[in-house]
Amino acid sequence: GSDLGKIVNDGSVSIAAGIAMAIVGVNKLATFLVFSWLSFIGCLLFFRAFTLTFPKADHRRYVYMLFFLPSVIFWTADISKESLMMLAGGLLAYGAAKFLARKRGGFVLVAPGVFIGAYVRPNELLLFMAGFVVAMMVPTAAARKTFGGIRRLIGLVFLGSLLVLSIFLTVHYLHGAGGSLSLQQVHSNNQSASGNLGFGSSNVPYSTNLASYPRDVYEVMLNPLPFNAHGFGQKVAALENLVILGLILASLRNLRILPRAAFARPYLMLCTVYTGAFIYTFAALGNLGLIQRERVVILPFLLVLLCVPRAPRHARPRYDWELRRRVRLQRRRMLEQRAARRL
Repeated sequence: GSDLGKIVNDGSVSIAAGIAMAIVGVNKLATFLVFSWLSFIGCLLFFRAFTLTFPKADHRRYVYMLFFLPSVIFWTADISKESLMMLAGGLLAYGAAKFLARKRGGFVLVAPGVFIGAYVRPNELLLFMAGFVVAMMVPTAAARKTFGGIRRLIGLVFLGSLLVLSIFLTVHYLHGAGGSLSLQQVHSNNQSASGNLGFGSSNVPYSTNLASYPRDVYEVMLNPLPFNAHGFGQKVAALENLVILGLILASLRNLRILPRAAFARPYLMLCTVYTGAFIYTFAALGNLGLIQRERVVILPFLLVLLCVPRAPRHARPRYDWELRRRVRLQRRRMLEQRAARRL
């Protein structure tokens, strides 16, 4: 009668809260403090992943966005999956950034992140591991010099195993999946369940057709906006969405060089894959309330894409990814010739 089948996903938060209360006592406010503190550690780890990927960049832009978005502060301030997933995401992001930057200790951080993610939200872990595998395959020059074929193969096999584990947990334990990874089925199941419970925000349309992806971007990242917000709570969310829209528009130059930068910094590729896949898959939830809450974990990854370092307008380029491929090759050839002359 202990209902042990719900340890994964729904039961994980109860177990974590029980562990916290065993330490601080049966005090809800103290337990809230513990969970928000764990989430704050996750944010710090996201920041460390960014600074490790771009050590010479101006980091203030990312700090302001990450630590002061209202939804990140609000949804991670209590006993919730968002708090635990922010910690898991931070561990995974920093561990992956260290591994992709050829630093020691990456998998030591990834392992607890995988453990937490597998029990709290295996579907989000699935997306992260998919992004990690893609980032591992980015053919950077530094990776070719450092990673031998055997080590690279071992890393891909390990990550592939974790990806398979994430798929298994998602199919068998995720609420609304119905034993399937069909996003259309997830949408139908959630719509039916929410309709029976009378949830008024279960009217988000969804289609697996990629032509509907722009609508998914709007539903996950920008809905509601001030023109369609009703009530105080929605108006606050609309104001934040308006800020996010403004950040995206102000970062168009950063996004323009994103494809080149992603192949120079594999962590960017991970963030790109995770963000794009998250928007596509989580739009299937079909419930605006669920989407607004669960998208918190995507924000640290999305903000990385908006903070790709570049030179100020009308200034000389500072980074290789600001240059066209032909110019980059010429510069690299010139540096190699200078090095050869010195030798």
